[in-house]
Amino acid sequence: MWKSMSEEEKAPYEVKSGQRKVEYEKQMKAYNKKQENSANGIGDDHEVDALQAIRRKLKDPRKNLRNWRKGDPCVSNWTGVICTMPQPDGFLHIQELRMLNLNLTGKLAPKLGQLSNLTVLNFMWNHNITGSIPKEIGNIKSLKFLLLSGNQLTGPLADKLGFLPNFLMFQVDLNQITGSLPKSFVNLISCKHFHMNNNSISGQIPSELSSMPALIHFLLDNNNLMGNLPPEFSQMPKLRILQLDNNNFGGTEIPASYGNMSNLVKLSASFPFSIDYQFIQREKGYKYLFLIDRFM
Repeated sequence: MWKSMSEEEKAPYEVKSGQRKVEYEKQMKAYNKKQENSANGIGDDHEVDALQAIRRKLKDPRKNLRNWRKGDPCVSNWTGVICTMPQPDGFLHIQELRMLNLNLTGKLAPKLGQLSNLTVLNFMWNHNITGSIPKEIGNIKSLKFLLLSGNQLTGPLADKLGFLPNFLMFQVDLNQITGSLPKSFVNLISCKHFHMNNNSISGQIPSELSSMPALIHFLLDNNNLMGNLPPEFSQMPKLRILQLDNNNFGGTEIPASYGNMSNLVKLSASFPFSIDYQFIQREKGYKYLFLIDRFM
C-alpha cells in the first residue's frame, strides 16, 4: 500500500512520523540523563538550584559552607545537608537543612520553598540572620520542624505558613518578629510546639487558635500582645504549658474556664489586677503557676 502511494499522499504520514521520532528522542534523552544522575547520586535540579540560591543569600565568615561549591550536595556531604535514600523517581532529595550555630549572616532565600521534600529546616542560633521568614516556606507540605530561634528575623508571619499539614514544631523565639498572629495558624492541626516568645508580636491572640488540637506548648511571653485572653483556650485538650507573661494585656482577668484545663502543668501570666482566691483554688493542681503583677 505504501509503495503505491504518491509522494503527496505520503507527506502527512512522514510529518507525523518525524514528530514522533523527535518526541521519542527527547524522552530517551531525558530518561538517560535521569539514569545517569541517579547513578551519580545527583539530586533534583530544582533542589540544587534552591541550595545555590540559599548560599548566595548567606555570608559565611567561618567558611563552614566552603564545600557547598563542590560536587553533589548529597554524595559530597555538603555541610548541614541531609538527604533521603534513593526514591522511586530515581533521585535523592534534600530532607533536612541543619544550619544551626554556624555563625551565618544574611537572609533566608525564598527558594527554600523549592525543597519540596524537606522535613527539618534549622537555622537556630546563628544570631545575625536578618530579614523576614519567606512565605514560600509555606509551599513545603512535608515540613515538620521550622527552627529559627536566636536570630534577628523581622517582619510579620505570613498567612501562608499556616497551611503545613505535617508541621510539628514552629520555633521562632528570640527574634524581632512583628505584626499579629495569623488566623491561618488554626490549620496547623499537627503542631505540638508553638514557640513565639521573645519577639514583638502585637495585637490580640486569635480565639481561632484554640482549635489547634495537638498543641502541647504555647509560648507567647515577652511580646506586645494586648486585649483579652480567649476563654476558648480551655478547650485545648493537650495543652500543658501556656506562657503569656510580659505582654500588654490590660484590664482583663484569666478566664474562669482555664480552671478546667486538666492537662496544664504551667501557666505564666502578668496582669494589673488582684489574684482571685477561688481561681487559685481551682488551679491548685498546676505544677507551676506564675501570676506576675508587672505593676507592683
